[in-house]
Amino acid sequence: MIKKYNEWYNSLTPLKKLIISFILNWFYWLIAWLIAEQFVFDEKRSLKYHVFHATWMAFFMTIPFNWKELKQIFKSKSHDKKFENEKHPT
Repeated sequence: MIKKYNEWYNSLTPLKKLIISFILNWFYWLIAWLIAEQFVFDEKRSLKYHVFHATWMAFFMTIPFNWKELKQIFKSKSHDKKFENEKHPT
């Protein structure tokens, strides 16, 4: 099953890899905050609080660990614009 997931993941575009990574990080952090609230924290927090913190942490974890995909996304866009400008000079 892991092999099939890796094959599927490797076939995705860099943007889709980044989105999948963000979503998986978001679910991880949401579940982690909810579990921590049950067993670690003394006071209960709202679901809105947990969603906000899960989103924040997902951004912080997705960007540095997916730097390769981010570079490919922006590199291909700037390369496409440069190529388009060379093709059609103004």
